[in-house]
Parts: sequence; structure tokens; C-alpha cells
Amino acid sequence: MKRRALLPLALALGLAQALTLPGAAWAQQARPQLLRPGEELRGRFTQERRLQGFARPLRSAGDFLLLPGRGLIWRGQTPFASTLVITPGGILQLLDGREAMRLPAARAPGLGRFYEVLAGAMSGDPSQLGQVFNVDWQADAAQWRLLLTPLRGDDPALAGITAIQVSGARLVEAVEVRKANGDADLMLFSAQVAGPAAPDAAEQALLRQLAP
Repeated sequence: MKRRALLPLALALGLAQALTLPGAAWAQQARPQLLRPGEELRGRFTQERRLQGFARPLRSAGDFLLLPGRGLIWRGQTPFASTLVITPGGILQLLDGREAMRLPAARAPGLGRFYEVLAGAMSGDPSQLGQVFNVDWQADAAQWRLLLTPLRGDDPALAGITAIQVSGARLVEAVEVRKANGDADLMLFSAQVAGPAAPDAAEQALLRQLAP
């Protein structure tokens, strides 16, 4: 369960960094839209998971809600219904509406550290990423790409991740997560809308379940 949970978190981390790079980096380059506290980002995702020993990739699709400083809600719709909630308080996973896993941040020190980096990037301080990753940024007038490689190959918070590549034009369009064992995940994003935070009652209830 932890392995699956880290994938949306890796997505959110890459997204946060892409949205908060210093303005000086943008001269003559593509510029991601800044997501500020009090705003949200909603969209759709498709995910293709390539696992060693499987001839065909595993595919899933759904939607997500990202709330800076509050958490990420990742809802799978196909091939089955699932919900993953990640907040400073921990991780909650629901399958077909039933709780399948709950991991408080206190029981997963690596998760807490990972979330601190995420929260720092989302609040406009991407400098913490340098404590965990080598950061390679490339951009031209139409497209940008961010490559994150762990500083330490044995970091338990990264669960064997060797590289995270994030790319887009304004908002993040693709994230690829590569692992040391040869597994990889490719996530593509569409129909993304940023605006004032307005989680509905069900979303607020999910976030409250992981209140610190």
C-alpha cells in the first residue's frame, strides 16, 4: 500500500516544484501557472504502470484535487473505485468506499519528511527540494521539463524511486516515475482547472479524517 501511495505524492511534489520556481528562471521560457495558498487545482489523470514480469502495463483513470497546505485527494474510477487522501496527518486509502489503509504520519517518519518538502514547495519555498533531490530544469518558449534524482539512493521515503520527470506547458501535463527495479509509472493530466479552493462536503470530510 505504501508503494502505491507514494506515486500521487511524487506527482504532487513535482507539481509543487514546477509551480513555484523563482521568477528569474522564466525569461524567454514557458512559465507554469502559480498555485497559491487558498487556491485549488482539479483535473483528470490517466496512469500507466509498467511492472517487471507483466507483459502489458496496468492502466487506471480518475480525477484529483490538490489543495496547497491541506492535501491531495486522488480518486481512481477505472478499473475500480478507489480514493487516496494525503495530508500532513498521513495517508488514507478507500477501496469501493471502505477503508483499506490508514497510515498516520507519526508511524511513517519518511512520509512526514516527504510532505514537509511538498508543503515547502507549495508555499513558495522550493529550496527544500535540494535537500532530497538533484534538480535539473530545462525550458524553451513552449515547454518545460523538470528532472528530480534522489541525492541518496537509500532514502526510505522515496521507496526505490531513481528519478521523477515532470513536464508541461503551463500546468503539469505528464509525470514519469522510474524505480530501481525497472518498474515505472507514467501519469498524464488533462482538463485541469485552477481557482479558489472550494472542496465539497465529501472532500472536506475526507481531509478531516486525517487531521493532525
